[in-house]
Amino acid sequence: MSTEKQEKRVITFEELVGRATELKEQLDSLSTVLNMYLDQYKELQLSMETLQNLPEISTTGFTVLDRLSSVYIPVKISEDWAKNVLVNLGLGYYMKTTREKAVEILSRRIRDLERVLRDLQTRHRALLEEYLALQRLISQIIETHRARVAKRS
Repeated sequence: MSTEKQEKRVITFEELVGRATELKEQLDSLSTVLNMYLDQYKELQLSMETLQNLPEISTTGFTVLDRLSSVYIPVKISEDWAKNVLVNLGLGYYMKTTREKAVEILSRRIRDLERVLRDLQTRHRALLEEYLALQRLISQIIETHRARVAKRS
């Protein structure tokens, strides 16, 4: 049986701070991506709920022109609207379909986004745990150093 020596490596304080800084930058970047996907998720859910709850009768109403809800214009929804739904396929392409098929497409996108969000949140938690552990270690080192300096005084 061979015995392997465990190699000890000394890590400098600067390396710890550097790694903490790197983790903080990764966390910030990942938070931005997470927020972007969460916004998409909310928009898809809202679209799906609206499609599912809109009555199939002819009606008039108003629709918003911008995301800030600054301007609304009157619209008339025809009786056969549920057979004429346009779904964005990406890259400027749309598909004309039924409400049921549109809800199915949106549901699939929501499930895909949920998977992506879970993966990103898992990654975020792991990075955050490492970052917080490093922050605690750095704080302990600083406090130990301060205590030594205070003893000398």
